Amino acid sequence: MTMFKRGMIFVTFFLSCLIIALLVAALGTKYWIVARARRISNPEESDGRINFGLFEGKKELNVAYGWRTYEIKMLELLHTDREFLIYGVWVATIGSLCAGVLFAALAAIFAVINTATTPSGSLTGVPGLYLWNFFTLFFNLAAVSLWITQFYQKLQYNVMSMEDQRNMWSSTDMAKFGYSFWFVVGATIASFVSLVIIYIGTNEGRQKKTPQPMIEEKSNGAIMLY
Repeated sequence: MTMFKRGMIFVTFFLSCLIIALLVAALGTKYWIVARARRISNPEESDGRINFGLFEGKKELNVAYGWRTYEIKMLELLHTDREFLIYGVWVATIGSLCAGVLFAALAAIFAVINTATTPSGSLTGVPGLYLWNFFTLFFNLAAVSLWITQFYQKLQYNVMSMEDQRNMWSSTDMAKFGYSFWFVVGATIASFVSLVIIYIGTNEGRQKKTPQPMIEEKSNGAIMLY
């Protein structure tokens, strides 16, 4: 394996570490959705700010008496209000992110192994690098697609709990994706770049094996001359 090939594969190790960091940050932060809210009965005298992630969030409401802050616990909210979002899509999003972290970790481990040595097995060698990085890309894309579905099917219309809706609070057309979601988009792009780098690196390695036939041709010519 050439130094160029080893170097390109080692670059994918850093990309895998970046992907893991982005996905873990997405799981732990509280800004998958950011929204404003108003009371339908008195929109000029009311204001609200809401942000939440996959597990926790915060809600601040003001009805002309000052801001009041409430913590959002997604598990509790989904237990009391099943209509808040699509439960299956929420679970699938979390599962896709966890799978993305797992396969990114495998990609990082085998990138180091392929940089240090030349494994003989398919799953531990270059084909394995393609496989682990492909699955990382697949699950990252799945998480992005699932949350986009969640947003356009549910969250764009209202991110208020049932209790808040009874009090005439609404966030219709005032919600947008937060930076936690864009972390996953960044991880998806990094996964794709990693696959491109592996392709470039391995192809360059094959091209550098071509000089051997010329040596054989010269030796054959010398034998004929003798």
